[in-house]
Amino acid sequence: MFSKLNKSLGHYSKTTGFRLAAWYAGFFLAGSFCVMGLAYLLLASSLKQRDRGDIVTEFQELAQYYRAGGLKNFKEETRPIAGGSVPFYVRVLAKNGEEAFLSGAGGYGDFAASPAGLPGPGEEQRWDFIKAGGEEDVLELLSGRLPDGAVLQVGKDTAWREDFLENFRDIALIVILPAILLALVGGAFLTNRALSPLRRLVETVKAIAAGNLASRVPLRGTGDELDQAGALFNSMLDRISALVAGMREALDNVAHDLRTPMTRLRAVAETALTEKTSAESRGEALSDCLEETERVIALLNALMEISEAETGVMTLNRETVRLSGLAAEVGELYAYAAEAKGVTVSVKVEADIEISCDRARLRQALGNLADNAVKYSPAGAAILVSLAVENRAAVFRVSDKGPGIPASDLPHIWDRLYRGESSRHEKGLGLGLSLVRAVALAHGGIASVDSKPGEGSVFTLRIPAA
Repeated sequence: MFSKLNKSLGHYSKTTGFRLAAWYAGFFLAGSFCVMGLAYLLLASSLKQRDRGDIVTEFQELAQYYRAGGLKNFKEETRPIAGGSVPFYVRVLAKNGEEAFLSGAGGYGDFAASPAGLPGPGEEQRWDFIKAGGEEDVLELLSGRLPDGAVLQVGKDTAWREDFLENFRDIALIVILPAILLALVGGAFLTNRALSPLRRLVETVKAIAAGNLASRVPLRGTGDELDQAGALFNSMLDRISALVAGMREALDNVAHDLRTPMTRLRAVAETALTEKTSAESRGEALSDCLEETERVIALLNALMEISEAETGVMTLNRETVRLSGLAAEVGELYAYAAEAKGVTVSVKVEADIEISCDRARLRQALGNLADNAVKYSPAGAAILVSLAVENRAAVFRVSDKGPGIPASDLPHIWDRLYRGESSRHEKGLGLGLSLVRAVALAHGGIASVDSKPGEGSVFTLRIPAA
């Protein structure tokens, strides 16, 4: 039992909460001791200064009596002091050092026989601390020379001051005990409150590690740094969940899209391997296999390029390109395919610009937009590829009069392998728009679309000049 307790205590002593609580309690106690110590020193200094002020005032009054009428007048004036209980010790030493006067009454009798230091040569006054014989009481004594060479000594017992300071120390010790308890309890409370967001974060991570990917860090709504950290962590989890969901969807789509060409490859190969097939049939089978292989390779390459762009590692072979020539090249390239469908493709350059870009990839992205426009435009429709310059950015627009895109499909058309219901009858991999967006991102630009069902679509590719 004790071993388990020691092990538990040892583990707790290594936690961040324990260390923070210990540091808080240590700083709190150190501050309390410093305040108490400073208060004690200031109080002791203040009492000492007050006592010395009283002694100096009394010394000046008695010296005035002595100067006014000598020792006789001094004795007359100080008779009430000598005959009653007074707070001062008074002694006069003649010029030859003999004691001429002593007020030993009023509790100062213990100091009567104690020697007192005399002012040295050239020294008008001096302070001394004299202990009573065999006692702990201390007399604070001021000695000063009078005009006739005699020495006047005025002192005061410091016992009351020491008693007062001793009481202060006792009270301070009584107060410091609850302060220690308060420091420990307060440190534990504040540490527990400060670390509660971190504990919730740890619990969330544990829940996610256990398989609960929907777990999120509860937020307190305080807006402090820990709350912001929790919000950022939740945002990161949302992003990861979206990426995981996208990856699963992509894998499902890849598996779906690869199943058909792989099945066809297998069927063609099995057919070609039968004994009844001729050499010519086998050649055609090999051609079909090559065609399906090219389709699979194109799919995988497109996926790799999109992944590189989305992760920021796509390599761009930048060169200075005049975009009017690029737009004309794409328009001319797809004009032949459009002519077969009875569709016209025209190019309009509103403003020309030269930018640093990867010519091949930008042509591929613009070509994908033109290819989609041709693919989904009805016979007799017109497609416009335009180039403009807006806010120091090259803006390509590909406009068509096709069927448009349903509102439910618009948020997903840039996703990998996504194909809407209206496009499933068309041949394709479902990666064209994903690649367009990936190329735009790699160049620091954006790709967008404005489409209404039945009115056609306008795809925009915006590439910054710098």
